[in-house]
Amino acid sequence: MRPAPSASASKPPPAGVVPGPDGERLVVIGELVGAHGVRGEARLRPFNPDSSVLAGVSEVFLLGGEPATRRLRLEHARPHGGVWLVTLEGLTTPEAVRSLQGRRVAVRERDLPVLEAGQFYCYQLVGLEVFDDSGRFLGRVSEVLSTSGDDVLVVREGGKERLIPMIDRTVREIALDVGRIVVHPLEGLLD
Repeated sequence: MRPAPSASASKPPPAGVVPGPDGERLVVIGELVGAHGVRGEARLRPFNPDSSVLAGVSEVFLLGGEPATRRLRLEHARPHGGVWLVTLEGLTTPEAVRSLQGRRVAVRERDLPVLEAGQFYCYQLVGLEVFDDSGRFLGRVSEVLSTSGDDVLVVREGGKERLIPMIDRTVREIALDVGRIVVHPLEGLLD
């Protein structure tokens, strides 16, 4: 039960879905973190380091700032260490790129690769209700943290926050169709 490599107010969440200018759903995939070189190439930090979604899209959306959502043609993208180096339409200088530093980058949801049965994107888990295997409500997923190991569900209820690792011993069921996740809490996990 593992997620597929994915692809998150004025600043959208790190990974999540936001409405696009034409009403389409946009999936937040990363953030511009600086310039690379002298020809206007940008460094994009993906929220999912294993994601290759940029290799298959021709347009991206910059979120935040003025205008709130800006559509740009993605002219070139290549992985480079822990970031992607991207060339975006109209950005030809390092200064132009630096002026957009911190802006979130999104793609159309329909442009994400189709998944096999039983796979899901982490952003699809945000908002789902979480129950333990005895039926006790634990809260809702507020975000999914990507770590160097396994992803972690951040589950909030009231003022309480729980971090639940997405490992087979813990996560028993993910039912996107009914909006529910069932977990088997390991000893001490919910204390």
